[in-house]
Amino acid sequence: MVKITKNFNQQVPSWESILNNFNYSVINKNLIKSKPLSFFVSHDAHLINEVKNVLNILNLKVAHLYLNFAVEKNTFGRHKDNVDVWFWQVQGETKWEFDDKKFTLNQGDLIYVPEQVYHNVIPLTPRAGISMSL
Repeated sequence: MVKITKNFNQQVPSWESILNNFNYSVINKNLIKSKPLSFFVSHDAHLINEVKNVLNILNLKVAHLYLNFAVEKNTFGRHKDNVDVWFWQVQGETKWEFDDKKFTLNQGDLIYVPEQVYHNVIPLTPRAGISMSL
């Protein structure tokens, strides 16, 4: 079952920390997924101090940084993940669509999405979020 925790943690990374982390991934030629025009996913979010704290709180290991610099719908579209996912909205706002529900996440909110649950994420503003798993 999908679960939302509003105002889970307001100790969010700043845009500066987020962009420094993204730049670290670029400089080190680490994996970055992207879709035109402005959607990126990097795999080094576990290095951000605020993210380290949340990983410890939730007893998770993996953290990916999701970025949209413009409001557009060209993300991954409707999909399901092969692992349970905790997504922490750290900047901006996103709409999460499920077959029977819609949620809006704001800064500091956390959503838990069990594996194999179809969903679509739509940025409503420029946004950054942290996807976490075991």
